[in-house]
Amino acid sequence: GVVFSMQKQSGYSTGEVSDRIKERFARLESENEKVNIIELMDQGIYIDLVVDSVLQNILSGAALAVIILLIFMKSFRPTLVIAFSIPISIVTALVLMYFSGISLNIISLSGLALGVGMLVDNSIVVIENIYRMRGLGCSARKAAVEGANQVAGSIASSTMTTICVFLPIVFTEGITRQLFVDMGLTIAYSLLASLAVALTVVPMMGAGLLKKTVEKRSRFLDAVQFVYGKILREVLRVKLLVLAAALGLLAYSGYLAISRGTAFMPEMDSTQMTVSLTAPEGSTLKETAAISDEAMKRILTIPEVTDVGAMAGGGSMSLGGGSGEEISMYVLLDEEKTRSNLELADEILEKTAGLEGEISVETSTMDMSSLGGSGISIQLQGRELDELKRIAGEVADILDRVEGTTQVSDGIEEKTLELRLVVDKNAAMSYQLTTAQVFQLLQGKLAEASSATTLSTQSKDYAVLVLDDADETLTREKIRNLTITGKDEENKEVEVPLEEIVDFQDTEGFSSINRINQNRYVTVSAGIADGYNIGLVAQKVEKALEGYEVPEGYSLEMAGEDETINEAMGQVIKMLALAVVFMYLIMVIQFQSLLSPFIIMFTIPLAFTGGLFGLYLTDSPVSVIAMIGFVMLSGIIVNNGIVLVDYINQLRREGMDKKDAIVEAGRTRLRPILMTALTTILGLMPMAIGMGMGADMVQPMAIVTVGGLVYGTLLTLFVVPCIYDMLNRNKSMVEEEI
Repeated sequence: GVVFSMQKQSGYSTGEVSDRIKERFARLESENEKVNIIELMDQGIYIDLVVDSVLQNILSGAALAVIILLIFMKSFRPTLVIAFSIPISIVTALVLMYFSGISLNIISLSGLALGVGMLVDNSIVVIENIYRMRGLGCSARKAAVEGANQVAGSIASSTMTTICVFLPIVFTEGITRQLFVDMGLTIAYSLLASLAVALTVVPMMGAGLLKKTVEKRSRFLDAVQFVYGKILREVLRVKLLVLAAALGLLAYSGYLAISRGTAFMPEMDSTQMTVSLTAPEGSTLKETAAISDEAMKRILTIPEVTDVGAMAGGGSMSLGGGSGEEISMYVLLDEEKTRSNLELADEILEKTAGLEGEISVETSTMDMSSLGGSGISIQLQGRELDELKRIAGEVADILDRVEGTTQVSDGIEEKTLELRLVVDKNAAMSYQLTTAQVFQLLQGKLAEASSATTLSTQSKDYAVLVLDDADETLTREKIRNLTITGKDEENKEVEVPLEEIVDFQDTEGFSSINRINQNRYVTVSAGIADGYNIGLVAQKVEKALEGYEVPEGYSLEMAGEDETINEAMGQVIKMLALAVVFMYLIMVIQFQSLLSPFIIMFTIPLAFTGGLFGLYLTDSPVSVIAMIGFVMLSGIIVNNGIVLVDYINQLRREGMDKKDAIVEAGRTRLRPILMTALTTILGLMPMAIGMGMGADMVQPMAIVTVGGLVYGTLLTLFVVPCIYDMLNRNKSMVEEEI
């Protein structure tokens, strides 16, 4: 067999290149019957599956959003108006993506899928206000103009706050920026398009389609609004208790979420896995192949496995090289498989149990979960190799005792046998010899023959070496029998056997010496056992190493996946802090006030509480993807607060009493707040559930957003009015302005 490895050129689509290669393969097979080509790995198939899955999630989310609109509106015409905003916004976003050079990939499409539930938010607020004004007796044209004009400021502000949360990506570095620039731009494009549609297309269509439509009241919703108004009045009497409970739940949710640990990227399913087989030491290629053949037969009995290819050479995804003791296998899986890669990995290990050698399974080789590295690494730096070896052994022993670690390595498994010569200085001095002279003798013997000249031809240069009888291969025995010229007590030259002045020691040494910043280092590593979390295990390792004293001149530093997670988390937290500042400034511009935006900002910790509870209840670790969900959530949740506070201010300017204005605004804005929240929640549900291949990557983001919106929306309806009542002392807006 011959193995080909092909990579696409920069700037070309993986899917397109994959299709072209397969077309050429088909032609080769048709032209020559003896040629049989099996694709051991095809990223094009995986990408197509992921893209199809995300597109299905977009369509499912859009359909669920439209159903919610129909239930709330109880009328087909206003629902139709809003439904039109989804395809128009998506097409506009795709056009802007094209001119920005953003390709259709899992990141950008996930941005569209996350945004599909928000695309209708602006249109909902506009059409709901137009619909409400038609119910008050306004003409269709007047209701369209006045209704859109009344909420234009608040929806423009809410859209800008959602978009600006992604602006700080520009200030982040590393993989965080590379991963989320496309997503941020895609969401920004789709929301800007939805704002333009909401302020132009929706009023225009509303003026035409709502001429004969009268607002249909829902008895159930009227009852909910009435009960909400009653509860809100009671809640305003116990404001401090409500705020204390909200803060307590925030702290508790944070504790619960952190107890699930941390991760860089969630594990993702794919159509391929890699199995590594290491035969017993000293095995020939023929013996290793026999073990490999048996392993392949057993793996092929698993129903979801379609093909297995194996090749000599160690290392996941390698294409040859290595020793005859190592085999890499590519396991191809059925696209319609019902079990996850982790479940299949367990079955592969069960099926191959009892075979000679070690077998390991890598479930994530084609997707983004392989970006974060794996396991725990501890870097030891110092000068003396023997001391480094001793420290590495002790640190490896500590790691081995930590629960959750597996396959602990002291970094020097590939040891080489070493012959050490320790010069006895007193014995050497008796022959008037120094340590340096002994080493010079050895250096001369060990030095390879050097090139005397170069013979040049038209095609190549050849080094010419001059060898004599003195140049020979040194063995350990020959070194032991070497002699050196010294002087005896009478100052006469004598040949002294090295054995008389040198102590020969057989030891184990390093196969290679690594350096960083001109310092020698060794890396002690450990994998994470199944069922354990990298973040929690890393904390245990740090605690276990606290009591270990490193000798002076040597240092110990945590590295590996945990370091990658902490670095990425730091970037996201920085991004979140900047996003909060930008959102506040945008709201200050809209409200022309410092107080109203400050009140609205309290919705963010409320949403975070829901997001943290969501991660805990779904048993998901706090990952970088989940943190991006919190960033996005902070931009979404303030929209409810903006709509609510803006309307309270409007009513108070008209002369309404403060508490009456709070209750009336809450009752009036209850329906659009619930509608926008539910459309976004249901739009994200396919992703939060993890439907389809590739959804695993953005699932934590969707879980955080759904959890945050469910909890945050409900509490916004009570906590924001409480904070507004506490911070606005005057009863009327006129008094405040004076």
